[in-house]
Amino acid sequence: MSRVLLEVCVETVADAVAAERGGADRLELCSALDLGGLTPTLGMYLAVREAVRLPLLVMLRPRPGGFVYTADELEVMLRDQELFRPHHPDGFVFGPLLPDGRVDREATARLWAGCGESESVFHRAFDETPVPDRSVDELVELNVTRILTSGGAETAVIGAERIARTVRAAAGRIQVLACGKVSAATASHVLTATGCDQLHGAFRVNGRTSEGAVAAARRVLDQRADV
Repeated sequence: MSRVLLEVCVETVADAVAAERGGADRLELCSALDLGGLTPTLGMYLAVREAVRLPLLVMLRPRPGGFVYTADELEVMLRDQELFRPHHPDGFVFGPLLPDGRVDREATARLWAGCGESESVFHRAFDETPVPDRSVDELVELNVTRILTSGGAETAVIGAERIARTVRAAAGRIQVLACGKVSAATASHVLTATGCDQLHGAFRVNGRTSEGAVAAARRVLDQRADV
């Protein structure tokens, strides 16, 4: 079995260093994780980029709350993207929706174009779309790299069946990244139940990324690879 990719969501330099030491393969950088993750500052991005060698993706989310953005809010996201792009992030994470919950194709296309050579990730706003299989097809058509999903549930364990359905709908055309309070205790089950080959988690203890929690999940994933 090939190595399972482990992505860790971080918000500080210390978080990023802990995740790297614990065995993470990729980082998603946000601010305000307690609000679900918002756009980080450019200064934080540059500091994290200097501190670690892992691929680093940047969240584009200008405010907490829902994922239906006004024209002004979308322009803020695009301006933030312009500021980050010269510093070569490995990807951008975003998820604009229409008022009826469908993928906002126009906004997504503009954000995708702003990624340049970087990856594009449609985040858990995907879980709010009314017909996930159709949303998969739309995101494939828009050339998005990856979908982040908990299956519409609080945890990946609870949402595993729907995540598995998304994996089947993707059919290898787009990556599916399972998330939702993933831990060492649940990682193996989530992989088996969903068919995903990559996992996303925060692995936080007392509000900070725990090197030990990341390392424990990494050991579980590596043990599966050795089977």
